[in-house]
Amino acid sequence: MAAALIKHRKARHGLLKGRTPLGRAALFLVGVGALYMVSSAVLALTGAVPTAPVVAGMDIDNYYFWQMLFVVPFVLAVWVLASGVLLVLGKKEHGRSAVPAEASWAWGGPLLVVWIPSAVEAAFMAFGMGQEEWVGILSEPGVWQAIYLGFFLFAGVYAVRDFVLAARLVHKKSWPAAILTGIAAATVAVGAYALFIR
Repeated sequence: MAAALIKHRKARHGLLKGRTPLGRAALFLVGVGALYMVSSAVLALTGAVPTAPVVAGMDIDNYYFWQMLFVVPFVLAVWVLASGVLLVLGKKEHGRSAVPAEASWAWGGPLLVVWIPSAVEAAFMAFGMGQEEWVGILSEPGVWQAIYLGFFLFAGVYAVRDFVLAARLVHKKSWPAAILTGIAAATVAVGAYALFIR
């Protein structure tokens, strides 16, 4: 999965020229979702609760258990929604068939970046660190907090950039239109992540 992402970065369309670009794109997203499943399972088993607010009415005590069960369908559903935004707001130009494949990289790459802090937390808690200690380290302004927040900032910029590039497939003649369409799709993806993934 990581190799596929690296190769895709080197040659933007190289990996998508195969016979089943949508299959490869979906497999990449399932792989990213599986990573979230593993970290969510560890956090659930260690008794962690979300440190950020959750949607009203959701049970924080079992949040990671439910996230473990639903994260892969969630990742795929957001991919479909973001792809839909690109296609609906785009023009009927050559390249529309490649939009969902490109959208998977625009969504999955940043998702992989922001999985890293979750994986680190899960690893520390698996080795006995209490969640209070983890929160205490990140609550203090300083280098660790900056690094932690830096992952999310980088992922947000990364998502906007790649969704704008995906939007160029349907707005080949207009950068402003591609930028607006890409930002709209990125807003859907980033907003969904902010609402549900912890």
